[in-house]
Amino acid sequence: MADTSKAPTHAPRALWRIGRGRSGGSLGCAVIARHAIGLGRKVLVADGDINNPMLSRIYPPNGPHGVERPADATLETCKVWLADTLALALKKNASVVIDMGGGDRISEELAAESDLGHFLAASNLIPTYAYFTGPERDDFEHMHRIWSSGAFQGGTSLLFLNAGLQRNASRAVDPFEWLREDSRMLAMFEAGVIPIDMPALTAMKYIEEEGLTVFEAIANKTGQSGRPLNPLWVHMAQKWLKDFTTNLTKEGADEWMP
Repeated sequence: MADTSKAPTHAPRALWRIGRGRSGGSLGCAVIARHAIGLGRKVLVADGDINNPMLSRIYPPNGPHGVERPADATLETCKVWLADTLALALKKNASVVIDMGGGDRISEELAAESDLGHFLAASNLIPTYAYFTGPERDDFEHMHRIWSSGAFQGGTSLLFLNAGLQRNASRAVDPFEWLREDSRMLAMFEAGVIPIDMPALTAMKYIEEEGLTVFEAIANKTGQSGRPLNPLWVHMAQKWLKDFTTNLTKEGADEWMP
């Protein structure tokens, strides 16, 4: 049974995924939403990622937490969808997790046009900006450009360091060692950005080959082959979720998450 003891006093939040496509943002958002829903909070999950409908598969539009997806990937369509989604969250007095996929330009433009951070705060929908990066320099530079633009203001900013995007096969060393000493990252920390380690799920390839989501793998669901998933992949997915959730909680997730 969900623990609803904190739900009445927790202010609604708008969690905004920021980062390149295939940066692990959709998976991170799914875990955050799952944890918040488990706490008994009212949460909408808005999947605006046209290329990767992972979130809408886990939280379908016709379900209790789903939101209709945008009709296409054009800038104007997505902007209207984004505005309508925020209006729906305000109407329902619910938190909302928004995943625009790789469409950061849509979020940036809307944020610049509407003074978004102040609008959300004034509407009692406090923003949480979730930046995702892998250990490659171009991943970080893309994310840092958006952060340093100042388009996303107010609320809480998080930086998810996704070890699963490491291109080097060796896991013996910290793939983010260079970044933890980078002056740009240190400046983000000084500005209050919260770093969160996102572990690598090395079994993800085999889970996806069976057409399963991580949560379906954790629940030991049968894949598209009709055979049970390898027990080792199930175990690795379960451990990954436990470790990632521990990292979220350690960094105060119950306060800043939806």
